[in-house]
Amino acid sequence: MPRASDILILLTYITIAAVAAIGFEFFGLMPTLNAWMMGAIVFIVAGMAHSAAARGHERRALEDEIHELKAANLALAEEFEAAQARIDEIADELRAESVERDNALVHEVKVLEDLVRRVGPAGADNHVRSGTAPAASTGHTDIDTVREALAANRVDLYLQPVVTLPQRRTAFYESYTRLRDATGRVLAPAAFMAAAEEAGLMAEVDNLLLFRCVQIVRRLTGQDRKVAIFCNVSLNSLSDETFFPEFLDFIRQNKDLSGSLIFEISQRAFEERDAIAARNMARMADFGFRFSIDQIAHVELDLTEMERAGVRFAKIGGRRLLDAIDNYESIAGYEAGAIATEDLAGLFGRHGIELIVDKIEDESTVVEVLEMDVAYGQGHLFGEPRPVRDDVLESAPDSVSNVVQMTA
Repeated sequence: MPRASDILILLTYITIAAVAAIGFEFFGLMPTLNAWMMGAIVFIVAGMAHSAAARGHERRALEDEIHELKAANLALAEEFEAAQARIDEIADELRAESVERDNALVHEVKVLEDLVRRVGPAGADNHVRSGTAPAASTGHTDIDTVREALAANRVDLYLQPVVTLPQRRTAFYESYTRLRDATGRVLAPAAFMAAAEEAGLMAEVDNLLLFRCVQIVRRLTGQDRKVAIFCNVSLNSLSDETFFPEFLDFIRQNKDLSGSLIFEISQRAFEERDAIAARNMARMADFGFRFSIDQIAHVELDLTEMERAGVRFAKIGGRRLLDAIDNYESIAGYEAGAIATEDLAGLFGRHGIELIVDKIEDESTVVEVLEMDVAYGQGHLFGEPRPVRDDVLESAPDSVSNVVQMTA
């Protein structure tokens, strides 16, 4: 059906034509037939003018639509080019990451092979040349058993919780590395360390255990960056000019673990470290890694030096700390009795160091430690070290706590 506007326009043109015909006839300008023919001509001319105007409007509208389509097409082409460029960029990034991962994996395997090789035949030659008897002859674990366990990757990680006080919620874990022989028997640390010491392989074993520990922790914390793990590092490893540059490169490639991995060194090793070990600690701190001091035998601590070296945690045995306070020993350079018990944790905190009281075995020790306002505790009272095996790690757990629960 015609639109109402078209009908009105048609009626208007008919009216104009009729008025024109009547006017021509009324004023005698032309005969009646001619007048009505002239009216018809007026109607036709008006219709043609209207049609021309309508077509002009439609043409302008069509041109506007074509212009908009061209603009939209241009914008779409630009978006497509941008998307293609981004796809190419992502592809380049993926290729670069793949190459970097491959290179990192190759480097990691080379480091591991080198460590195993150093613990292998070369080490055997070492103790033969030196005339040292094999460790087995002294009643300790045979060094060949240690070599074979390391080469076969029978290295287990044990985790012990470090809890907040007084809530007793797990805040960190301390890791311990243990070896298993071919039968699955766990080798006592003292036994295989003694074997390595007698064979002259202590540095190699320390390095390999540290490397294995970081490898396992990297896998373990891949799903949970909220929990940090203490990993022991020996003075042998810190001072090894052959191993440590490669290890530094390894942790540089994994510096995203700096929030999840805390390297722990004994008080004796920290105080006896040479310039090489101090430099290596500083380089690790530059990558964002933190250090912890444990096995504290005396409380005459240089907190300023510890802070400067990147130490952010200090672990003191519960009984050792209580004895120091009860016997009025000087602590951290302050004279006996100069530091109030409740201010002890604050003293460490002012140097950016968190105080952790470990070796807590009973509730009575907890009560005394709480009076010191210490934030963290560790010991068998809160949980014993539990193993985390490779088959559990490969299941990609959601969190470290789940792994520990699964191995409990």
